[in-house]
Amino acid sequence: MSSNNPNPISADISRSSYQFRVENSKTKNVGIGEFITTPVFSAGGLMCLIKYYPQGIDHENNGTYISLCLQLLTSSKSATLDYELGLLNKYGRPTKESWIRSSNTFHIKRSSTYSRFMKRSDLEFDYIRDDYFIIVCSITMTNEPCAMLKSCSIGVFPNNLAEELLALLKRQEETDVTFELEGENISAHRIILASRSSVFKAKLFGPMVETDCKCIKIDDMKPLVFRGMLHFIYTDSLPDIEDLVTEETSDKTMSSNILYQHLLVAANRYELEGLKTLCEERLRRTISIDTVVSLLIVAWQHNWDYLKEGCLEFIADSKNFRKIIARKEYFSLGDYPSILDDLRQKLLLLPAEEQE
Repeated sequence: MSSNNPNPISADISRSSYQFRVENSKTKNVGIGEFITTPVFSAGGLMCLIKYYPQGIDHENNGTYISLCLQLLTSSKSATLDYELGLLNKYGRPTKESWIRSSNTFHIKRSSTYSRFMKRSDLEFDYIRDDYFIIVCSITMTNEPCAMLKSCSIGVFPNNLAEELLALLKRQEETDVTFELEGENISAHRIILASRSSVFKAKLFGPMVETDCKCIKIDDMKPLVFRGMLHFIYTDSLPDIEDLVTEETSDKTMSSNILYQHLLVAANRYELEGLKTLCEERLRRTISIDTVVSLLIVAWQHNWDYLKEGCLEFIADSKNFRKIIARKEYFSLGDYPSILDDLRQKLLLLPAEEQE
């Protein structure tokens, strides 16, 4: 190209990162559909703000979810924002469950709203510390990406692979294997299952596989649990139980607590370590005076060490211990001497004043 001929494509890229500290106690009672805003901030000369809906933007969700909205206050005909929006957990780290990477041409759509950004219960359990949590927003703006080609439009697609894979599963497009569970057929994609689980890889592509085998019968798993496992395999995240229920579902009343226990068994069976970690973490959130003994026994039976440790720590807490030993469920631990030995070790580590 001649040196006298200017480059037909030019870019002016600027990046801005912001953190916003939100006081939970002063915002959590804001009504459904109502929001508070961050201070206005600048990204490459464009003014933006974030709307936070503590009870969610949609009344149909009944305050179960919080919502976030990134809004552009000024317009530009040729600005594309690549942004990351999320929360830091109570240890100051971003998490996969609370992080969005996307791209938007804001002169067409002046805001991006995430109505089911996160369950309110997850926010309170994992992200609030000393009554605060942190919203993070990082924006990269490209000005005039096609300076000489004003009529062209180059799409920059959001990073939503998990959503697209889940949609592929739900639409049942190009599935090539079917599983039969309690008379219900559930189809999936062999290559995706095999890429995520060595057990599925051996089952679907191993030397003993029959080439014309299109349907595999599974006798000892509930259809709801299998769909939950597929959700993890396709998205690397845990499903909401209501998203798994269909007209054919025979276990419409299964609780989330029981579902996660079944999913832990499935995680062990199909060697899905990520699913195991997520389920144990979720079950630890449900530990209470009423549930701790049964969870401890189940955790011990299946070698779920992280859940077991959480149960032992809960029981060993002096304010809980006195209440738990007065309940009839506690005496069932007499059938598990090794659990009692572990509990004694925990109690011995307590300061003397807490052991009294």
